[in-house]
Amino acid sequence: MKGVPGVPRDVVVLFDHFAHQLARAGFTRYSARAILHRIRWHHHVERGNRTFKCNNLWTPAMARAWLAENPQYPGFFETRASRGEGHDDNE
Repeated sequence: MKGVPGVPRDVVVLFDHFAHQLARAGFTRYSARAILHRIRWHHHVERGNRTFKCNNLWTPAMARAWLAENPQYPGFFETRASRGEGHDDNE
């Protein structure tokens, strides 16, 4: 998966890895936020890095980037319109 602005590369790589792992396991839908929690587990428990932090605000951008790069899995993540999508701030 290509980079996601503001998200560390290792987080993007792990998100891609875990999402593909889930798809290969037969899941047709999954929670992007659950994957982010899995990444926290990886860093905290498996790598022993208790200072690792990841922002919940990264989740929508990572889910959208993954879906854009993996059209063979339509609807794998549920996405909602962001503030800038189809919204006129002057209304």
